[in-house]
Amino acid sequence: MRTIIGGAIALAMLANGASAVSLLPQQVYGTFGYTSGAFVAIYGAGASWDLKPRPPARDESGLGIRLDGQVAYWWGKGKPTENNHVWDFSATPVFRWTFAKPEAPRVFVEGGLGVHLLSATRINNDRIFSTALQFGEMVGIGTSFGPRNEYEVRVYVQHVSNAGIKMPNWGLTYPGITFSYALP
Repeated sequence: MRTIIGGAIALAMLANGASAVSLLPQQVYGTFGYTSGAFVAIYGAGASWDLKPRPPARDESGLGIRLDGQVAYWWGKGKPTENNHVWDFSATPVFRWTFAKPEAPRVFVEGGLGVHLLSATRINNDRIFSTALQFGEMVGIGTSFGPRNEYEVRVYVQHVSNAGIKMPNWGLTYPGITFSYALP
């Protein structure tokens, strides 16, 4: 009962504007990554919520923070294998520094540390994660462009592992690229 009341109070605070976080995302994105060492292709889609208000033109420089929620499909290309895919559900707070110059296109660097929940603990024959709960670290660089700076392209490196909770802890590290669009 206390949980329901607490949830209702939190939703009421959000509805009344007591929080700067909107229930609707400010950005949607698609991503692709590949690691040749593990023979895994990563396809993902996600949404971002700004945790610090941004101007309508999305041209603020300096430090920003957002929450990324993503669903990714990891496709193992190792043959033969019965473990050829994993679903990855993640939430990552991301800190971003946007440079003031040049004004267009806007250049930024970012990094985040989040949690991942995997649908399986193995991909291909030799990549073992041991736990479904994983942690992910990401660093990237990118640029935003367009009349409202509504488009973004970034390249990044992501590492996902269980931080030694249980062995073996192979983890997965891969480079990737993301294209995103800021919702009006």
